[in-house]
Formats: sequence, C-alpha cells, structure tokens
Amino acid sequence: MPISVIGWFVFDHRDIFAKVADEYGLWGPGALAAVMTTVFIALVFASWRNTAFTLTADHLDYRCGLVWQVQRRIQLSQIRTVDIEHPLFGRPIGVRAMTFSTANGPTKLAYLGSRAANRLLDAVVVRTGASSAKRSDEGVVARVSATDLALSILLDAEVIIGLCVGGATSFIPFITSGHALTLGLALPWLRSAWRATGKRFPQYHGWIVREVEAGYRTESGLFNKRQYTWQRDRISSITVHQPLLWRSRNWVKVTGGIVGHKDLLLVPVTTRAQAEKMLVRIYGPEVLKLLDNPVRVAPRARWCTLWWRGCAVSSTQDFAAGWRGLFLKQTVTLARITRVLGVHITQGPWQRLHNVAHVTLELPGGSHVRAINRNTEEATQIARTVRSSAVRTALAGVPIARRAAR
Repeated sequence: MPISVIGWFVFDHRDIFAKVADEYGLWGPGALAAVMTTVFIALVFASWRNTAFTLTADHLDYRCGLVWQVQRRIQLSQIRTVDIEHPLFGRPIGVRAMTFSTANGPTKLAYLGSRAANRLLDAVVVRTGASSAKRSDEGVVARVSATDLALSILLDAEVIIGLCVGGATSFIPFITSGHALTLGLALPWLRSAWRATGKRFPQYHGWIVREVEAGYRTESGLFNKRQYTWQRDRISSITVHQPLLWRSRNWVKVTGGIVGHKDLLLVPVTTRAQAEKMLVRIYGPEVLKLLDNPVRVAPRARWCTLWWRGCAVSSTQDFAAGWRGLFLKQTVTLARITRVLGVHITQGPWQRLHNVAHVTLELPGGSHVRAINRNTEEATQIARTVRSSAVRTALAGVPIARRAAR
C-alpha cells in the first residue's frame, strides 16, 4: 500500500519531477532516493536494536518500538501456536522471525538468530508441558507436491469464478470509455488475483506436516520459509473442504479452529484418505463413524435453502459434525463435544413457517458446528443431547485437555 501511494504521488506530480531531472540530471533524483533509502534502513535498524524479550518460567515479556514503546506479557500457558519464518533476504545472514499466537492475537519477535530462535522455541515448548528433545521421532504425516499444489490452485472453481467476474467488472470502464486512467480501477482486482493464485504457490510450496512430541508442525515456503507448531489439545474443530473441480481427484483441504486462528491451514491439498488418517491421529478411530453416517435434512428444507441436499449432521457420544454446501464447495466441520462452549437454536419467520431451525454449537476461537434447517423437534433433541453430553463430561472430573490429547 505505501509503495502504491508513493507511485501515484510521483505519477501525479510527474511534471515537477521532470523539471528537476532536466535541471540536475539523473543525479538529483538518484541522490534523493539514496537519502530516503538510508533513512529508512537506519530507522529499521534502530527499531530492531530496541526490540528485546525476557523468558521466565511462566511468561514471556516483549518490548519493541522506537517512538511509541510497546510492552507485552504473554502467559506461556496461553500460547496456541508458534510460527517461525525464514525471510528470503534474512536466510543468508541467519535471522528468523517468531510469532506466538494467543487468544488476544499474535505477537511477533523479529529478528532473531537461528540459535536464539531454536533455543526460544525449545524453551517455550518445554514450559508449555511438552518436550521437543527427541527430534529424530518426528514423522511425516502429509506432504504436498508442487504439481498437486499448482493444479489444485488452477482447479479451484470458486476462485476462478470470482476472478472472472471481478476482472470483467474492473475492465468495463476502460472498454466503454477508452481512457487509460480507468485501468487504475483494475488494480484491486490484480491484487486479489495475485493473492488468490500466484501468492499461494510460493507460500504453500513444499508443504509438510510432521508429528512431533509437542503436537504437529507444518513447514512450507518457496522464498520465505515458515514453520507452525500447534498442539493437539488446542484444536477446537477441524474442517474438511472439497471444491467442485477437486472431486474427480478426491482432493480436500483441511483447516483447524484454534483460539487465535479461526481457520488455521493444516493441509492446502491432500487426498481424502490421507485427511482421514490425520483425523484418526488427532481424534481417534471413532471419528470415522461420524463421517460415514450423515443424516440429511427433511425435504421441506428445500424451501429454506437452495443447496438443501448438501446439508447434514452427524453426532456420537463424543463428537459432532455438520455438513454444508453442494455445488462450488462442500465442507464438513468436526469437533469434540467436550469443546462446546454453548448451544443455541435460531429460527427465522420463514423457517418457522416450514417448521425447521438451525442448531449452532459454539467452540473456542470463534469456530462453530452448525446443523442447518433441521426439523424443529430434531433441533431441540440435538441441543438437549449435546448439553447433556457436555454436563456428563464435566461431572466425570477428567480434564478436557487430557481427554483431547488421547
């Protein structure tokens, strides 16, 4: 955004810059650019030198800022994920950036040496209750090839339709008027097209999911290398997405709901069989029974939603799942009932007319499982069953985190 503003400012005052270039030659703009670059580098270096952190047994203190001082204290028990980024230009000099995600949002430490980053990661993992000493026990759970990743991006029907519609809308003013300045309206579309297609390939390139003693670790990146470390007992829900053009290859995308990350990407593309293996590793073999027995909605739901055939729900004593979508994308969200924070039923006037209602299971981090357009009696029964299961688990006296880690 700042580069776009500067470029527009230079273009808008091109006459002034042209006069300066005619009077002083290329030395004038070159010297101005050198001075601005030097000042920018000096400010970045001073800000980096003023960044410090202190790790204790219970929390991590962080201080940064040159003009405006920022101080934060992160409780180690509240850390959900740890992200390590290896910048392209920082790799030759061995610096990394670390991001700690909590319920209050992410906190970034930039930049640390490779040894300091590894020591800090090990210390945080140990203090949060897991050991990372046995690095040799790390096993690859899923791996995404470059060919599958590129093809999956090209076959994302939702993205393709959005880009076609957005591109046609953005270029209509230029086609009708013929003025070159109207092409500026296409800049937001070009940015969206890059983020939806071109940016995803280098960002997800070389995606690997490893099972470590602390939980799971994802590694990816063609230019900027990144690592996510997340714990099993922090996962509140898992969502499996299957776009329209992926169904012939039986591909899916897997995301997880964690406090601080509503849609944390676990695998950008994988086969359904591999995704089910991941679910079994995280939730246990009982979760497969949940996927095999979806209960569809009643035919009267077709008056309340266009894609009523794709709506379904499934539940067991320990798990609940909700299906939605039919044409462009099908999704199924699974969660442990022990992680449910609240249950509520919603029914609009049109739904009341057709005797259907939504049931929403609220989960930590803003994620949820929804049973869409169920019969009113069935919706009441689902809510009652989930509430009783949650109360029964609470009375059992077993910590939820320990149950989720099994």
